[in-house]
Amino acid sequence: MKSLLSVALVSLFSVGFSAQADGFVCENLDSTLSVKVYNHVKADEGTRNVAVMVLTDPQLQVGNRTIAVLRAPKTLRSDRLTFSGRVDLRFSESSRKGELILGTKLGELKTVALTTDFSYALPLMHGEELDATLKLTKRNGDVIKEEMICNRYLKN
Repeated sequence: MKSLLSVALVSLFSVGFSAQADGFVCENLDSTLSVKVYNHVKADEGTRNVAVMVLTDPQLQVGNRTIAVLRAPKTLRSDRLTFSGRVDLRFSESSRKGELILGTKLGELKTVALTTDFSYALPLMHGEELDATLKLTKRNGDVIKEEMICNRYLKN
């Protein structure tokens, strides 16, 4: 019995304390833009730290919907309620500078920031809805703001 418990504990600790994936799946009100953000799943990377932001146009053909993918720590970070991405055309996942995001070419954008009304102090169940704001900052300083509706994503 003691050895069985030891084996169970070793296998539990050997997985590296990986957590289930969590994040947000968001769309603007006219469903022309989808923004998904997911946190790290490995404890040593911080499970409340953002790992990836995916910007897609749901109205495009399957296979061509992804506009850009921003990854931490190179082009993405999070700070409490805000997930901030830097558009860097040197990275292949965000190099499609001619793609449109809310009528603006990706190549004209400097940053993409999604601010949610979420708090770990008041957690949400999978699928629960919350409001968010997407802020696109152009390289020339102009700012575009878009209201988003997000659903909490928790992998079961």
